[in-house]
Amino acid sequence: MDDDSSSQTGSTASATRAAKAKKKVKVESTNSKPKDHLNIVFIGHVDAGKSTIGGHIMYLTGMVEKRTLEKYEREAKEKNRESWYLSWALDTNLEERDKGKTVEVGRAYFETESKHFTILDAPGHKSFVPNMINGASQADVAVLVISARRGEFETGFERGGQTREHAMLVKTAGVKHLIVVVNKMDDPTVEWDESRYEEIKEKLTPYLKKCGFNPKQDIFYLPVSGLTGVNLKDTPKDICPWYSGV
Repeated sequence: MDDDSSSQTGSTASATRAAKAKKKVKVESTNSKPKDHLNIVFIGHVDAGKSTIGGHIMYLTGMVEKRTLEKYEREAKEKNRESWYLSWALDTNLEERDKGKTVEVGRAYFETESKHFTILDAPGHKSFVPNMINGASQADVAVLVISARRGEFETGFERGGQTREHAMLVKTAGVKHLIVVVNKMDDPTVEWDESRYEEIKEKLTPYLKKCGFNPKQDIFYLPVSGLTGVNLKDTPKDICPWYSGV
C-alpha cells in the first residue's frame, strides 16, 4: 500500500473513532448501574466566567473538596487573584493561572443520579479559537456564558467579541442544544435586575436564531452568579424571585 493510501486509511479511521466518541455512551457508576454520558462545552467571550462556573459546579456536586478550594483560594490571594480561585479547578497550568485566561480545553466531570457529565472548558480568547473548536466538536450540549455586567455583554456581543463567533462555531460543529448562562447577575451594575436579563435575551435570541438554533426548542436561558453559586444548583427565591425556570 502506498503512502497516500495509508494516509487516507488513517484519516478514515480517525474520523470513525471521532464519530464514535461523540455518541452517547454508558458510564458505570459506583453502584454498577449504567449512566447516560453527556459532554458539555463551556463557551463564550473571554472573562465571562466560564472556568469559574465550571469550578463551582464541581464543588457543588462534590467533585472538588472544600479543602482543595481553600488551598486554591490561599494561593490565588497570594497572587492578588482572589476572585480566580474557583477557575483553578479547571485552569490547571501555570500560564492559565497567572494570566487568568484559559488556553487549552480543560476537562473535568460531575455526576447526578442518572447522568455522567464531562465538562469541556473552552478558551474564550480569539487567539485560541482552534482549541475552542476542538472542544465544541466533542460536545453534545453547549453552555454559552454571557456576562451581565454593564459593558461586558456589549463588548462580547458586538463585532470583534467572541460571543457571536462561538455561537456560530458550536452550531457548525453539530451541537443542537444551547444553554445560555447569564452570569455575574450579582455584579453591582446589575444586582439581579430582571430588566437587564431580559435585555440580554432580546438582543441575543435573534442572532442565535440566525445561527440555526430554534429559540423555543434548542435554547434555555439561566441567570446565575458563578462566583457565589446562586442558581447553579438551587434557585433561592429571595434573590431571584422573578425567575421561574423558563
